[in-house]
Amino acid sequence: MRTLLLALAGLVAVGTATVQAQLGHIDPPSMIVMSASQPINVDGKLNDPDWTRHFFYLNFRAGYKPGDNTYGVTSSALVTSGLTGTKGYTDSSSTSVYFLHYGTDLYVGVLSNDKSVCARWGAWEGDGLFTKFRTKDGLHTYEYDLMYQPDTNKAPFRTTGPAGSGAGTSYEFPGTIVNDNSAPDSGYSLEMVIHLDKLGYSANDTVLADITVMDPDFYTKDTTESTQPGIVQFYKSWWGTEWGGTGQPSDFRQLVLADKPMATAYATPDSITLNGKVSEAVWQKADSVIIGPGSRDATGWWYMEWADSLDRYDDPSFTTVKFLHKGTDLYIGYVSNDSSVCQKSDGWEADGPMISFTDVNGSGGFQVSLMYSGDSVGGPAGFYANSKMPTGSGAGVSYEFPGTVTRTDTNGKDHGYSGEILVKLGDLGYSVGDTAQISIVMWDMDHYSPDVTDPHKHVYAKAWWGSEWTDPTFDKYYMYRQVYLSPSMVTAVKRGVESTPRSFALEQNYPNPFNPTTLITYQLPEKHQVTLKVYNILGEEVATLVNVTQDAGTYQVTWNGRNSFNQSVTSGVYLLVLKAGSYSSVRKMMLLK
Repeated sequence: MRTLLLALAGLVAVGTATVQAQLGHIDPPSMIVMSASQPINVDGKLNDPDWTRHFFYLNFRAGYKPGDNTYGVTSSALVTSGLTGTKGYTDSSSTSVYFLHYGTDLYVGVLSNDKSVCARWGAWEGDGLFTKFRTKDGLHTYEYDLMYQPDTNKAPFRTTGPAGSGAGTSYEFPGTIVNDNSAPDSGYSLEMVIHLDKLGYSANDTVLADITVMDPDFYTKDTTESTQPGIVQFYKSWWGTEWGGTGQPSDFRQLVLADKPMATAYATPDSITLNGKVSEAVWQKADSVIIGPGSRDATGWWYMEWADSLDRYDDPSFTTVKFLHKGTDLYIGYVSNDSSVCQKSDGWEADGPMISFTDVNGSGGFQVSLMYSGDSVGGPAGFYANSKMPTGSGAGVSYEFPGTVTRTDTNGKDHGYSGEILVKLGDLGYSVGDTAQISIVMWDMDHYSPDVTDPHKHVYAKAWWGSEWTDPTFDKYYMYRQVYLSPSMVTAVKRGVESTPRSFALEQNYPNPFNPTTLITYQLPEKHQVTLKVYNILGEEVATLVNVTQDAGTYQVTWNGRNSFNQSVTSGVYLLVLKAGSYSSVRKMMLLK
């Protein structure tokens, strides 16, 4: 069991590691791959609207310095440093590598300002992309390359992978002549698609890859390392390992296929009381997305103070957002673990959600928010509907967890907040069975209260599902996510009434994140000896919640993180493990204190 949990902890750490890497911005162990709104046209030009979205990318260049949405790679080498008379690396090209996915189709985009686009004569390396991908079962590692070659004007696509598992092409900017150094070139771009299903992956997997950018300069047929060693130069840099190492998982970096495109709002027979507490039992079965840095559900996130070397992002908050509907009334409930609930003191931005919609015809600009704007210390969030929303078509209420005092830092860390928002989608033309277009931004202003005097402590952060902004004035390309108004009724938890379950199930605990108590629900289709235990991410047992023989049925258990008997329990991620016969299931929980 300990071995299993350690492996699971490594997977759980994908999101956490991404957050930690944001501080240094060098060699992240994983990158979130956001989903494209439609298949990409692989013509090498990177001109599909999805490529213009705001998301993180890798920079392959010498002397990289951290930026707000860019990451540096693992290492580099100047291959020709030992040549007699070499001038060193004079064409310090900057090459950016981007990732998108549409289902199991992974798209890799490359944008380079290389001034000498050529191939290394007498060898197989040329300017461009050299990659290795590991199959999901770990049995094979395949190359997928787009590199310029001698006597070619385009970068040919090459792979050792299964037939039909990929494609790619290059585009040379006007003024670029491949393998010709009579004048500086203007750079190039590349597009590659890898059909990950042929490597065994699904659309929500983590893919293991190595990414290398080759940059030979000033090579021609008559200018080679043997004839002109003082002119040619060959630089390369890589994310992961240079050649794929031994093929073990530790040799690769992780591409996390993310950005959940749709959530389902199930119908509820019960009324929802807008008190901000998200406390009705029916919320336990609601579909949800988690919006926060590193979340597999989220579309993107942003942290504005990376350029301040004295600043530290100490509160990468996560918000669980849930959906229900009654008729065409959409209910949105959310729970945040934010430990600094405040407003940006010199602007209108504040903690809380800003939600945008289109009407049923696709016209946008409808917006509601429930944000902690204002100067009232300890006060609630204020609900706002913009002028496009019909009068009376929205409402919202916040709830501050005990220990949270808004708009001040003098009380210590806050314990988070929750809220409930009602939007009358019928006023926007929607009917039950329609799919509403929605974008949710969770603002996260940290240490911005008037009583914070250290400017290096201020943090302006946010994460979103859909678009950062749904306004063409700000976004070159903006998009919405989908919430399906399902005619199906949500399955409420009713102990003693529910029929015998047909299968084993361990539900996500609720609320999550929690402080200090959370409700755990699981199902047994037949009688079994059952254990339900809590472990930390090191695989150490924290609590045993159930260790008895139970009949078939649905069961609920409450865990109070303050009362765990095996060891002191601190804030953080825990693993909930259910075992019944040969069945086992693991859920991730986040405890706040």
